[in-house]
Amino acid sequence: MMLKNRSILFVAAFLAASAAVAARADTITHGGTTINMAFVNVDNAGNPADPATGSLYGAVGYDYRIGTYDVTAAQWATVKAADPNVGGAQAPHWSGSQPAGGMTWNGAAEFCNWLTTGNALHGYYSISGGFATPNALSHDAYAALYGTTYFIPTENEWYKAAFYSGSGSTYYTYAEGSNSVPTPVISGTAPGTAVYWSNGVEPTAPAAVDQAGGLSPYGAMGMDGNVDQWTETAIGSDRVLRGGDWGADSSDLASSARDTDWENWSWNYSIGFRVAEVPEPGSLALLFSAAVGGLMWWRRWR
Repeated sequence: MMLKNRSILFVAAFLAASAAVAARADTITHGGTTINMAFVNVDNAGNPADPATGSLYGAVGYDYRIGTYDVTAAQWATVKAADPNVGGAQAPHWSGSQPAGGMTWNGAAEFCNWLTTGNALHGYYSISGGFATPNALSHDAYAALYGTTYFIPTENEWYKAAFYSGSGSTYYTYAEGSNSVPTPVISGTAPGTAVYWSNGVEPTAPAAVDQAGGLSPYGAMGMDGNVDQWTETAIGSDRVLRGGDWGADSSDLASSARDTDWENWSWNYSIGFRVAEVPEPGSLALLFSAAVGGLMWWRRWR
């Protein structure tokens, strides 16, 4: 009986350590400013790319986390108040819990820098003349050197979080974990729904980010519809957009749809963004150490 109880204690300690790491970075504080952001884990590192794309999109060689929701107008305003360098003169077109629409890609990069260091001009992105340049290191390699890092997801990171099933080479056509066209809604959280224009449903603005339709297989909301989303992937001076917006039709929501826009274009109110993150390796090492320590303790008392 004593052995069984100790085994249970070990398992409980391991799960507690796992939960602590999983919850990390939901609260981000620099100086006197705190931002609460929800993230979901995107694991299954080393997954294959989507065969339907000619194996071009979706492969990611490391685990990471992506925002459960798009960045809100309120979150943007809070960070902007803490550091006026975030986004220059940009102000979100929408308000409160609606997405921070109309933000340039460069402004989104400055926002991510602030999340990383508390300074819009320092972080994963180098800033010069209001333009951002990603670091030469990949997101996971940068985090391994400098600690927890926030960034705009690459197209592959975004695509995987939206469409990958988490198993084998299976991808879905739509980000609600289905090959069927999502049901259009003006707002809500029902599975298999998305905020877009179809079949008499005619949204005139994006919904609140936590009312933006069904979840992706990894648990992210609004990856179809509501607002288009910046990715880090560049094509010339443009950046790739994914996801479609509230005025899109169903073809714009499919995994095959991608668009681009100039990275410093701020007048498109249908464009928003979400943040991705790689935790510092120390967090994972802490979990591993807790597990190994627990295992040694358990063996000692077997």
